[in-house]
Amino acid sequence: MEKYPSLCLGLPSWRVKLYLPDLQNGYYRGTRFDHAGVFASVRLFGKEFCAPWLEACDPLRHDNVQGPAEEWGVAGFDAAAPGGTFLKIGVGLLERPDEQPYDHFRLYRIADPGRRELRHDGTSVTMRHILDGYYDYTKTIRLGRLGEMDILHSLTAFTPLRSDVYNHNFFTLGSYSIRPGREVRFPYPVTGSWREDYTSVNALPATEIGFLKPLRKGNTVFCGGIHSAFDDPSPYAFTIRHEGTGQTVEVSSPTPFHRANFWANHRVACIEPFVEFALSPGETFTQEIRYGLSI
Repeated sequence: MEKYPSLCLGLPSWRVKLYLPDLQNGYYRGTRFDHAGVFASVRLFGKEFCAPWLEACDPLRHDNVQGPAEEWGVAGFDAAAPGGTFLKIGVGLLERPDEQPYDHFRLYRIADPGRRELRHDGTSVTMRHILDGYYDYTKTIRLGRLGEMDILHSLTAFTPLRSDVYNHNFFTLGSYSIRPGREVRFPYPVTGSWREDYTSVNALPATEIGFLKPLRKGNTVFCGGIHSAFDDPSPYAFTIRHEGTGQTVEVSSPTPFHRANFWANHRVACIEPFVEFALSPGETFTQEIRYGLSI
């Protein structure tokens, strides 16, 4: 019996399993990522594209998520005194406990989780999150033809909102070993800043980020500020591929990204494209991301 509230979309050959928002019993109860539609599994023709990558499940851990996972920025943190509240879109109003700077790895008390609504059919689910006085947010996950999936965001502001959102893209691609053959490829040259001079990854600028040797447990790599060498903002288009299994995820959106990060450990290699927005009351930010999976 499933321990956490969930639902499944699709058919046996093209199936997505999602965990549902639930502050008492949910799979993810952290305060970093959007609670709506945390992915449990994405399978195409029996091949797993995303699966748990941590050694143990901890619902309160900041990154206890897999597959496409959104993190929205915060609003009002600097203006909040200790004991006051600030906004984390997709989670709710959080309490600032002390004078320490905001840390998205930290678990904060949820002072107001807002109200949630859900509707679904066999191939799509729409999750609505209303935080009175702040926003009305819906996230829809919709399956199309074999291997096609769209994630749609619609955020209407009730108060001025200026922030950003990115998708972490925790894809395992059927392998728990990051090694040569795993790559993120762009249709244009990109540049970025590596945290250090790694010997395990190729240098930028280039059209792909690839691995020169396997990552071992405890190894991580990070590159920030990734962007097109020619366009600002950058076209939202890239491919994640693992040569060993042939599994490929093509990602695109009509909304360009302003910067991206790349992060990897020995189990996942993730590209994180950030999209910025600024809303006045009554204005709506929308974004559609298309995922095309193939083997």
